[in-house]
Amino acid sequence: MLFNSWGYLLFMLIAVPAQRLVPERLRVALLGLFSVAFYAMWRWEFCSLLLISSVLDYHCAKQIHAHDDDEPTRKRWLLLSLVVNLGLLVVFKYSYFLWDNASTLAGVAGASVPPLRSLGVDIVLPLGISFYTFQTISYTIDVYRRINPPTTSFAAFFTYVTFWPQLIAGPVLRAGEVIPQLVERQPFRWTDVGVGAERVMRGLFKKVVIADTIAPMVDAAFGRDPTGLTAFDTWVATFMFGFQIYFDFAGYSDIAIGSARILGLRFPDNFNWPYLATSPRDFWKRWHISLSSWIRDYLYLPLTGQKFRTKSLGGLEVGTKPAKRASSTRALFMTWFIMGLWHGAGWNFAIWGLYHALVIFVYRRLAFLQRLADRAPLLGWALLLPVSMAGWIPFRAESVTQTVQMFGHILDPTAYTFAGRSIAGYTYIATIVLLGGMLASAGVHKWVERADPKPVVRGVGVAVSTAVMAVAVITLLRTVRQFIYFQF
Repeated sequence: MLFNSWGYLLFMLIAVPAQRLVPERLRVALLGLFSVAFYAMWRWEFCSLLLISSVLDYHCAKQIHAHDDDEPTRKRWLLLSLVVNLGLLVVFKYSYFLWDNASTLAGVAGASVPPLRSLGVDIVLPLGISFYTFQTISYTIDVYRRINPPTTSFAAFFTYVTFWPQLIAGPVLRAGEVIPQLVERQPFRWTDVGVGAERVMRGLFKKVVIADTIAPMVDAAFGRDPTGLTAFDTWVATFMFGFQIYFDFAGYSDIAIGSARILGLRFPDNFNWPYLATSPRDFWKRWHISLSSWIRDYLYLPLTGQKFRTKSLGGLEVGTKPAKRASSTRALFMTWFIMGLWHGAGWNFAIWGLYHALVIFVYRRLAFLQRLADRAPLLGWALLLPVSMAGWIPFRAESVTQTVQMFGHILDPTAYTFAGRSIAGYTYIATIVLLGGMLASAGVHKWVERADPKPVVRGVGVAVSTAVMAVAVITLLRTVRQFIYFQF
């Protein structure tokens, strides 16, 4: 079931009152049951993977806690959790990728290895496996780190893993942020329903009205022969996909956070105007904040020997303790290489990760770039925006070859010409409108925050804007288009 469908509205209309009407002892179990039903509407047989991961990590965490004074045993149970969870992720997500690369190497050596599919191996990527795997792993690691004790309620842990608002594409939250809210019934507040519904509508507007509207333009631009693109064509295609993926994924996050709020649970924001960032560090404090925070605490900071955090906040912002330059650089490129492959089983995604690692590395090494964000924020923004947008080329391109060709265009001074333009003029116009609309919206948002209007005035403004968004969503909610991050 997709969030951007009438079926999801019906699902919420059933689930929200149901979890309020049942006795307290059954509430969490009912939420877990609704979550399994939500997932089963895609492929019911893959619910077994959710159960396997949940049972495994619930048991491993209890054993880690039970052997608190036996470090070797604690490490063995942690290793079991990591091996099984990551093993399932590798099998389902990376088998074809690993096999194809092994086949290429074998071909270089003169051997012939047939594709996996020709051998009758058909692997379906389970929906949301990258996200719920990270959540189960973080739970076990947090228990191992003694951040949180293991929960005594399997129903609460299973619901944390499978909770439908965040199951498919996050936010990637910690058990300590979700389970306490599940265990303790949150008091019913009409304010939560109102704020949550407004957040859901905002997310649907981003997805249905904006992301899905510009999606055909992006498909057309990236579907063209890259050799026929000019540098301006390439920039337009790149900016358009940058806007599409933002409105698509931020829209999903808004719907997830809003749905949880209607149920009485509060999730932290996952996006915060990322295209207004003035430095790479600032960008990754604003984009996919929960994943960036997860990577920070479970990969980057441990690799550099720095103290990790315990919340899904702050993005890739690191501690004040400086790491050694060599270890910091190794950790930087290793982290982003893994982060790239986490997004997709292909070398394009690895290039995407390494691109961002290189950008961060350059900013770290050049002092004037570090000072730019503070001393000349407008200039810092104007420099970072195209750099950030260019990073979407390998993320969206169909192949490494297309990636290289498109980067070649934007780096070739002679390619900056309007002669021979191959992308439609309305796509250029749409790019300018989206950029202008983003800046105007940011300006209005900052003005409202500074003016701090009276609650009545703010309430009227929210009601009117929500009504306008609702009309637009109802008008355009016809063709259901899957969220981009569902493929990860």
